Amino acid sequence: MIMIVLRSNCGMLDLAAVVEALRYACEVSGERAYALTSCAAGYDALQSEEPWIRFSAVYNIASAPPEVDTLLIPDGAAVSLKDHDLRLIEFLGKRTPSVRRVAAFGNGVLFAAAAGITRGHTVVADGEVQGRLATLCSQTIVEPHSDLHKSGKIWTARGHSPGLSLALSLIEEDLGRATAAEVAYRFGMRLADAETRYGQRTSRAPSFDSGSPVERVQEWVMANPSGDLSVGRLADMVAMGEKTLSRAFKQKTGHTVGEFVLSVRLGYACEMLKSGERKIKDIARLSGLGSQANMRQLFMTRFGCSPSAYRDMVLNDVTTDEHRLDAFEGRGRKPTEAPALTIA
Repeated sequence: MIMIVLRSNCGMLDLAAVVEALRYACEVSGERAYALTSCAAGYDALQSEEPWIRFSAVYNIASAPPEVDTLLIPDGAAVSLKDHDLRLIEFLGKRTPSVRRVAAFGNGVLFAAAAGITRGHTVVADGEVQGRLATLCSQTIVEPHSDLHKSGKIWTARGHSPGLSLALSLIEEDLGRATAAEVAYRFGMRLADAETRYGQRTSRAPSFDSGSPVERVQEWVMANPSGDLSVGRLADMVAMGEKTLSRAFKQKTGHTVGEFVLSVRLGYACEMLKSGERKIKDIARLSGLGSQANMRQLFMTRFGCSPSAYRDMVLNDVTTDEHRLDAFEGRGRKPTEAPALTIA
């Protein structure tokens, strides 16, 4: 159980990346590895840093459940340490001894420091946060040469995509490096140091300075199944004419560009159907297959069954014929069991 300690002006984009990474970890590991919940200092509704988003916490800090493994303190707008902030700090100070770890990123580190959690420990922090750490907790040590650090039970992160970087570290600690690498692979360019941390496979977008034009097109299609994957658009990306790309692609792969795109999109749709989480109309949109009706027609043609029947089949562990798995060849892997991340 991971409890997110919310306050007004939390940055929702980084927080959304944390939630997405933990959900992917559940899919990749084949386990219901994480459950999420949240608490706040008694707000009916919280205004996020983004002015168009308001949200509510599951628990008031006074009624937050004790069965929590990890406390997560996210980044947000400047911390003023008003009355509600002071109540959160008091809550963190009381709850930290009973949890396995505390994870903070951005100026969430200031709350950990004010609660005394960082005393005698090393943290990473951006410049503005560093300047306030000495005031809040003078015995906090700042690591200047890293964007991610663990000291005792405290994980801290800063820099580009700190929430995602921190989430991957928690996943690696809990479920192993291979699982974390697979989750990082799904984020591609959104994680700046993915290749350094987990190897080249984590980059899902084409590098444009290595590999043939056909290979770069294949990488881009697999990374962006819902994007504009017309031959004209793909040809422009690799500075080739449409006819030249089509001829080179067919010669190298044995398939047309359109066949490859459809195969990848169907494979992506099958993976989401196997997870059992999303509505079919959403899967059609996210996989680039268009409308629900169009997706149904494509499934009937390719697999001989509707998307809903396919999902029932795989979720009930019914063995499929080999020809029904050919859509996965475009992605180079077959789907795995994908239990959901629960929100308590």
